[in-house]
Amino acid sequence: MGKILSPEQLKKEIEKLKKKGKKIVFTNGCFDIIHVGHIRYLKEAKKLGNVLIVAINSDSSVRKIKPLRPINPENERAEVLSAMQFVDFVTLFNEDTPYELIKYLQPDVLVKGGDWKIQDIVGADLVKEAYSLPYVEGVSTTEIINKILNKYKNFNIQPSAETIEKAKKVKFLILDVDGVLTRGDIILDDENNEFKIFNVRDGHGLVMLHKAGIKIAVITGRHSKALQRRMKELGITEVHQGTREKLKIFYEIVKKFNLKKEEIAAMGDDIIDLSILSRAGLSFAPQDAHEEVKKNVDMVTQCKAGQGAVREICDIILKAKGLWDKFIDEYSNL
Repeated sequence: MGKILSPEQLKKEIEKLKKKGKKIVFTNGCFDIIHVGHIRYLKEAKKLGNVLIVAINSDSSVRKIKPLRPINPENERAEVLSAMQFVDFVTLFNEDTPYELIKYLQPDVLVKGGDWKIQDIVGADLVKEAYSLPYVEGVSTTEIINKILNKYKNFNIQPSAETIEKAKKVKFLILDVDGVLTRGDIILDDENNEFKIFNVRDGHGLVMLHKAGIKIAVITGRHSKALQRRMKELGITEVHQGTREKLKIFYEIVKKFNLKKEEIAAMGDDIIDLSILSRAGLSFAPQDAHEEVKKNVDMVTQCKAGQGAVREICDIILKAKGLWDKFIDEYSNL
């Protein structure tokens, strides 16, 4: 017999165990996302007796208490708990509280976390012993969910349907350089020569865009011979260096190529780029861009600046426009 039992099956097991003199400990909860607080709590609960039973709220029961939960379905939550060596049995209940289940199973000990006062523990009147175990401060499923939401709220792991639709219309890509095409490091020698490190995959992505008929421009406030050389290698002629008036250059490009807003994609990493990003039909930022920029773009790439961020958006544009397979076929048949 496995560890996950129905209340009826569990009742029979408890009766057998009590005849052997075993002390039965009962606890309950959602146990949605298992964390260190759960582990410590369950270990301590097991020490209060010989057999530990964990009753978990069914999915319907959880939704009555927390409408947006559970994150993980009841069968998976039960399986995770049953894999723990200090948990002897797992069962589910559909009610709002486990009161009727406790009454039915008749455990010896009832345990809850320290956020419960003993007098408030549901079912405490039905057992011989009731305990409220220490609560691990700052550790809860809700805290974990909030951390994830805060950390990734501006980080779209995959392009959204809206981003893909916008990418289909792109005819022109405008890029910042430092912090986009490079990591943002500035390397100068004693003779004031500036060195830059470019990513090969970024470069090939731009080559594919160029071949697909999508024009590219770079706009940067600095001036570098290295950038001029690299852009020449990639066949990019719209290279605007040494300008702080990026918006002026943007409008010149729009006029020169007769562009509509929805035909322009742009990528930048710092607040100076917001003037262009806000006027582009589709805007991107690298993963390590300034937080203010990430709040104001359509998508934040998985990759960091100078480490594949530009290639990532090149691939998105090509796939959205239905041009990706053309390059796969071309390179597969070389």
